[in-house]
Amino acid sequence: MNEPCSSTLTLAHRYDQALAALVPFILTDPNGDPAAARDAAKAMLDCYKAATPKELQLATELVAYGWASLAYLGAASAVRKTSIDEMLDWQDAAIALHRLSTKTDKALEIFRKERAKNPKAMTVASTRWDEGGFQLRMNRTLEKVMLAQTKTATFMAAMAPPSAKLVPVAAVVPKIKFLSLSAQQMTSSVLARRAWH
Repeated sequence: MNEPCSSTLTLAHRYDQALAALVPFILTDPNGDPAAARDAAKAMLDCYKAATPKELQLATELVAYGWASLAYLGAASAVRKTSIDEMLDWQDAAIALHRLSTKTDKALEIFRKERAKNPKAMTVASTRWDEGGFQLRMNRTLEKVMLAQTKTATFMAAMAPPSAKLVPVAAVVPKIKFLSLSAQQMTSSVLARRAWH
């Protein structure tokens, strides 16, 4: 009787672990909002509708691979004008990650089909979260993402024009003095007087 409850608690615990693992992939700005990054991770993870710890693990890895692919392609784009070899290295890394993502997606689909076909045949072994494998894959992928983000940021900083000292707008805009004019009826004597000046 305690088994379903224990299983649910385990899945809930793993769900929190999955979200915590995804936040660094999404939170690229050190001054960013971790709560917003967690909400974004939750929205992406919930799309997979994982029902077992193993499905949740695979879904988490898929989300991480997607973010990593974007980071790799961003780094490739950033260095394309300075180093073709480095650009190709980043593109190769993105392609390799895409292959891994496809393989993971197929594994997730197999687990889903097995569960849908015969939920009672699912064993602890077939639904267990692989902690060691998960940590290894997530850490390696995150290291690459951080390297890609650092490379992109360094390149963008080098390409930015030197920052000029900002001058307040009030100092740039010259003050204009308007002559005060009084209304005067234009008669022939007033026009004659102005013509002489």
